[in-house]
Amino acid sequence: MARFRPILGIILAAIATFIVSCGGAAPKQPLTYTPEILQRVQIYAPAVNDLRDRFPELQNFIQEKDWVDVSSFIHGPLGEMRFQMNRLASTLLPKDADQAKQLAKEVYVHLERLDQAASEGNQVIVGQEYRNALDDFDAFLNLIPSNG
Repeated sequence: MARFRPILGIILAAIATFIVSCGGAAPKQPLTYTPEILQRVQIYAPAVNDLRDRFPELQNFIQEKDWVDVSSFIHGPLGEMRFQMNRLASTLLPKDADQAKQLAKEVYVHLERLDQAASEGNQVIVGQEYRNALDDFDAFLNLIPSNG
């Protein structure tokens, strides 16, 4: 009997591991936006929409070739844009969240390139990166569900 005790312990451990691994299924993710999810989305959406409304200010600085204010605006009012966008993206359904996080990253990259081009006084690149950032930002906003 003493010889079977270690083998019995291994068998019981294997059975316990099997039972625990089969025990609980992961909670099912909703396929549509529930009122609870929409409520969470609406907590963060206004701040991101406000950032979008500030883009014309940046465009004015670009048109005036005011590179110092372009850089100040990117690092000032738009400085927390990526954080705000990622926070909003994390409230979305998984099918939308991954794309939203990628778009947030792309907007940030465009703004970095815009800032670099502004420091070099390259208006052509600044204009291109502004347009790219705006397009990606609008694509991000199109992923955000409305309450209606």
